[in-house]
Amino acid sequence: MALVTGANGFLGRHVVHRLIDLGIPVATMGRTESASPGISRHIAVTDVGDAARVRQAISQIEPVMVFHLAGNSGNADHQEVFRVNTVYGANLLDAVAGLAHPPRVLLAGSAAEYGVVTEAALPLSETSCCQPAGPYGISKLAQTQYGLAAANAGLPVIVARLFNIVGHGMPLHLALGSFADQIRAMPAHGGVLQTGPLDRERDFVEASSTAEVLVDLINNPAAFGQIVNICSGQPTSLRRYVEALIAISGKSIKLASSARPHPRGDMLRHWGANNRLRALGYRLPAADPVAIAQALTHLPAAR
Repeated sequence: MALVTGANGFLGRHVVHRLIDLGIPVATMGRTESASPGISRHIAVTDVGDAARVRQAISQIEPVMVFHLAGNSGNADHQEVFRVNTVYGANLLDAVAGLAHPPRVLLAGSAAEYGVVTEAALPLSETSCCQPAGPYGISKLAQTQYGLAAANAGLPVIVARLFNIVGHGMPLHLALGSFADQIRAMPAHGGVLQTGPLDRERDFVEASSTAEVLVDLINNPAAFGQIVNICSGQPTSLRRYVEALIAISGKSIKLASSARPHPRGDMLRHWGANNRLRALGYRLPAADPVAIAQALTHLPAAR
């Protein structure tokens, strides 16, 4: 049995689909009261900061593997961000440590843990200095530290440090999800697409390919106790994806890009080194702009 937290999230849905495709029974745990289609079991945990309730849920499921993908992007108050991104992970690790046969655990980290870096520091490796700039990155780094401590104590834990995941089902609060939604809402003759600055370059990887790597990675003992960058090792400009979205739509679209200056802490270029991922036997290519545009244009984004 595989347990997935955050199963209703963007990446979580792709991981669940991958597990089901492989014939692996999936249990989910979270704040919702009902399970999604195809899920073998769901346990509601309304307060993820309740350590006793998390222990009870874990003991009921007794998973063989755990994908801890639940997270808060930082839009809530700081206390809630840390409750979901740090306390929940710590409670889960304590709970699995108490099982007679502890499962393999994959924690979803974030490239935001690295914080603001200079161009000279790129690409970012797992040994790069972490200086996160906001609650999200700080809380994710704290979860990573809990995970490494649990690994040092003998638990089979992997921290998957995720870079920029794109693809079908992107939520509308993410740039490409928002752009695709604007384009779908335009009449056939087109319109004006409102965007922020498009000159940023990021390490974009496709969601379903990322899910495949994560499901393989949790079964790789060589990865236990490590932080692994989940990235392509290649920066791609946001503009390339927007141009592909416009081309695929077939509509006449003008860009209205914000001319506002980049806020402090917003880097023009940011990407990771994937040496460790490749050494473990995996390779994630940069997400193809045309393929991503096709997925986002013709299929609805998650709201």
